[in-house]
Amino acid sequence: MGSGLITAILLAKLFQLQIIQHDYYQQIATTSQYGFIELPAQRGEIIIKDYHSNEEFSIATNTTLNLLYADPVIIKDPVYIADKIAPLIFSIEEERAADNERIKELSKNLSTELTEEEINKILTPLTDIELETQFKQVLTEKLSEKHRKKILLATDMKETEIKAIQKLNLSGLEIEDKSVSAYPSQISQIAKTAEKLAPHLLIPSKKLEKILKGENRYVILKRKLDPKISDQISKLIKDDKNDQLTGLAMKEEYFRYYPEGKLAANVIGYVNHENIGQYGIESTFNTPLAGISGKLQTKKDSVGRQITVGESNLQAAVDGDNIILTIDRSVQLYTEKILEEDTKNFRADSGQVIIMDPRTGKVLAMANYPSFDPNNYGEVFKKIEINLTPKEIKNLYPTKDKDIYYFYTNEITMDKYIVFETKDKNGISSYSRYENFQGPEAYHNKIISWPYEPGSVFKTIAMSAALDDGDVTPNTTYNDTGPVGVDWNIYKQAYDYEIKNSTNKYWGLTNMKTVIAKSLNTGMTFVAKKMGPALFYSYLKKFGFLDRTDIELENEVVGKIEYFEDWTESELATHAFGQGLTVTMMQMASAYSAIANGGILMQPYLVEETRHDNSTVTKTEPKEIRRVISEDTSSKMTAMLVNTIESGEGKKGSVNNHFTAGKTGTSQTYKYGKAIGGPGNTIGTFAGFGPIDDPQFIIIVKYDRPRSSEWGSSTAAETFSKIADYLFGYYGLPPDK
Repeated sequence: MGSGLITAILLAKLFQLQIIQHDYYQQIATTSQYGFIELPAQRGEIIIKDYHSNEEFSIATNTTLNLLYADPVIIKDPVYIADKIAPLIFSIEEERAADNERIKELSKNLSTELTEEEINKILTPLTDIELETQFKQVLTEKLSEKHRKKILLATDMKETEIKAIQKLNLSGLEIEDKSVSAYPSQISQIAKTAEKLAPHLLIPSKKLEKILKGENRYVILKRKLDPKISDQISKLIKDDKNDQLTGLAMKEEYFRYYPEGKLAANVIGYVNHENIGQYGIESTFNTPLAGISGKLQTKKDSVGRQITVGESNLQAAVDGDNIILTIDRSVQLYTEKILEEDTKNFRADSGQVIIMDPRTGKVLAMANYPSFDPNNYGEVFKKIEINLTPKEIKNLYPTKDKDIYYFYTNEITMDKYIVFETKDKNGISSYSRYENFQGPEAYHNKIISWPYEPGSVFKTIAMSAALDDGDVTPNTTYNDTGPVGVDWNIYKQAYDYEIKNSTNKYWGLTNMKTVIAKSLNTGMTFVAKKMGPALFYSYLKKFGFLDRTDIELENEVVGKIEYFEDWTESELATHAFGQGLTVTMMQMASAYSAIANGGILMQPYLVEETRHDNSTVTKTEPKEIRRVISEDTSSKMTAMLVNTIESGEGKKGSVNNHFTAGKTGTSQTYKYGKAIGGPGNTIGTFAGFGPIDDPQFIIIVKYDRPRSSEWGSSTAAETFSKIADYLFGYYGLPPDK
């Protein structure tokens, strides 16, 4: 009876396992018997063209460089290998930089009891020969270290688990900051230690036992080997007949590579160490660029090894899209060259230029200075130590972050940079700053992400609106007799503010052509009052100043313009000459394109086409958004802007043998809420286009805080002239003067 009961139970269990839970256990078996190998996709390239020759250039591509590593456990003669390898991988530049860092750290912690002679001895740099000898010695030690001294087993441990491990009282363990580390040489009974520790670390005891033995099977000797050095090492290993180099090997590492260095870096962005795009096109199109990883499913044998024949399933990787930009390489190169030169000549904090084809909305160039090298994107965080006097330290201005300050080199012009304070173990402070002065600000594409008060370049927008509505004509006059009062105060029986011309000159009976040519604020106040806030605001909306342009860059922001019902009379006036509101250069370029191309607002774009892994291509077609002003208004405004360059404030924007249309702009910056002017305190802008009968390019130039002159007419206008002159030649456009 007992045996019958047992048989019945067994039959019932078998029925449950084989019939009822068949699918469940089949899944477990399949999972354990089949292995998955991920097949990485190749990241797509970013390409720019020389549109003159139609030649293509990869501005972001992929490369592989070898990593040299060693397995000390199987190395027979570390000294022999070090002698062979050291001359090939030694870099005097890298070792000298490391030695400089050593001296810097030593200098922070010197004992006050040391003599000057002792201090000089400690802080004396090593000679080139000493550095080479030291390098070989360290290399030999790495190759000889068959057991690891310390192994990190776990991090971020729960408090309960930490206490449980501490109660075990095991030798060779260290618990610090929620982390558990092991010192293999101090563990007397590895098997028993692994058995007791395994449940708390969630590591199988046999695997943990192997870890605790601390065999040093993998030591990185050098990353990013020069291909020539890789070839020499490969030959050494191949010619090693006596197995004296056994334990030495190389493997390929994948890298994102930017062949053009800094060229268009703020447009392109970079790929970080996790292969994720940051900033620019790399970030916006990270998913299509990255592609889709493939998968190889193969059956495994009883001990878990892949069976490479027989049943398998391959899901091929889909490589990332190649993205071709509208950026013209030649135009971008020249623009960046001139921008760097002029930013330095004008002693500006930074400068930006955008060039567009107004007929299509294509961005031909987008330049920022200073910039960064995406091949070495981390360099923007590099700091250098600075020496401050006691008085300068006392005047450091604290930021919201601890131990970070502003150091003002000129409080009047608000020139400043960030200073970092570090204290050593004795409480003695040292100070440093970013080597490039900007730090990660260098990543920003200010053309799309930094709104600013545009100043008088905005007069073109306001005047276009008034012309289009019929409120004024180019020949409409007003009497420019002096400052214009705005915002009547019934309590004071006086105006709260006066609108003045920037030069404090007044021109008597004056027409609208002169208002633009001489950049008269009083004239624009006259125009704004003619329009009224509601109409003016409606045109700002039509020109696109209330929305993002939706250029293919995800960090684009929109400027700030208050709703017209909230405007005071003074704000209506100041908005007409570009103050009291903010826009981006991208918005401004788009609006000027509409004026240049007959009144049509085009969708700006950076991506010419996208080439997919399956050989299909997606092209971007020019797209009209809406008509903003009439063709007649566009023609009249263009003539007024030509007059501004030929006879007005924009003379430095002129080009030999060619007519151009353009407008200067200067806006103040602010200190403690008050607007301030003068060199080093303004933003200088110039916006223009050409040729005037069939505009093929518009150029917006902006300089932040130029110190050579406060006026856009003396800074940005000169840069416009140089770039426009180049473009007339580049496109082979005949003289029209």
